[in-house]
Amino acid sequence: MSESLRPGGVRQQLRELDRTVVWHAFSQMDGYDGLIIETGEGCWLTDIDGRRYLDGASSMWCNIHGHRHPYIDQAIRVQLERISHVTNLGMSHPTTISLAQRLVDITPDGLSHVFFSSDGASAVEVAMKLAFQYWRQCSKPEPKRTTFLALGNAYHGDTIGTVSVGGISRFHEMFQPLLFPVLRGPCPDLYRLPTHVEQSQATDYYLLQYRELFEKHSDEIVAMIVEPMVQGAAGVVIQPIGFLSGIERLCREFGCLLIADEVAVGMGRTGKMFACEHESVSPDFLCLGKGLTGGYLPMSATVVATSVWQAFLGRFEDARSFLHGHTYGGNPLSAAAAQATLDLFQMECTLEKLPAKAELMRSRLERLRNHPEVGDVRICGLMAAIELVADKATKTPFPWQAQTAGKICKRFLGKGLWLRPLGNVIPIIPPLSIAESEIDFLFDAIEHGLD
Repeated sequence: MSESLRPGGVRQQLRELDRTVVWHAFSQMDGYDGLIIETGEGCWLTDIDGRRYLDGASSMWCNIHGHRHPYIDQAIRVQLERISHVTNLGMSHPTTISLAQRLVDITPDGLSHVFFSSDGASAVEVAMKLAFQYWRQCSKPEPKRTTFLALGNAYHGDTIGTVSVGGISRFHEMFQPLLFPVLRGPCPDLYRLPTHVEQSQATDYYLLQYRELFEKHSDEIVAMIVEPMVQGAAGVVIQPIGFLSGIERLCREFGCLLIADEVAVGMGRTGKMFACEHESVSPDFLCLGKGLTGGYLPMSATVVATSVWQAFLGRFEDARSFLHGHTYGGNPLSAAAAQATLDLFQMECTLEKLPAKAELMRSRLERLRNHPEVGDVRICGLMAAIELVADKATKTPFPWQAQTAGKICKRFLGKGLWLRPLGNVIPIIPPLSIAESEIDFLFDAIEHGLD
């Protein structure tokens, strides 16, 4: 343990203020007792007591190249000496413009225009509003299209629009009277397949159910929205091979738009820069956030197909503009961090180094599979999870009120590891820069906590 960074009285005052003044997300504030982080470096966090923790959750799945990376730090300093903020309402900045072009260059074919926001939920909300407006002013308007199609157990953010297309009842049941109706298919979950369906049949099984929804409602559907390859907040649920490309084919066959929410799975998280690349999918909208700035500053982007962009062009009096925008959209400091993040993917060969790290994580995960309370382990790139169950044979979950995974994650802290649970699932989503020795440290702590 390193030397305390602050006097004891100051630390106690910070804890009291953190409990009584700061309102923490997704937290019961009655009795709240969370960490207060003072510094970070690489994959490590240090709290106000001087204790160090491996950041096994990438500071909520967003840190890519580590904390205090000198290259990103310097890029922000350089930008700060020019200007910190420029509105994108009638203005722009060279750093932001250059970032937009770089995103167009690296995202799937057909995506040629970028709308900047400040967080992932906003990027998805932008895609939804653009898709809705598109059908009212495209060359052959279809105003009856008013419904979105989403996956079971989906999570796309916490705005009213994104909660509506979300499918996790714990997050949305309180706000049900405010939400709009959505078509919803099954969650393509390989672990919780029906007993009569083999894993080799999973792709066809799930796609058939979505085909039936398209056949019945295709003239009503604005767009289908999907988290490609992995559904994060659902419990790091990994889709069967061929499901994503099958969904794209259905969207094209039935003339619907496709929104790919890559807020959590983009920026190298699944082993490729964008999860859509695993199955050569080119959506109409690709939403980015979290890792876009390397986990440094708030920024998100909705990258849009040219066919959609064209539906918004016209004379001022035609009223075809997209009337949406936030104050800090396209912020140059955030754009500088994002540019440096993209640079580092090339400079440090980040994607090329991932397969060996992913294989090490996979091998360590498999050692946990036979644990009596581990129902499943799964991984895609550096996005992994352990699912805890009360009964392995029936896959019966622990009651959510028991906070089983949360209690186990508290044990990890004693071994210097920070992870944040999702119900009965423990996601393991470290920075992409994590070293193999740090992966071993991480799983040693997990094994100790589970035992």
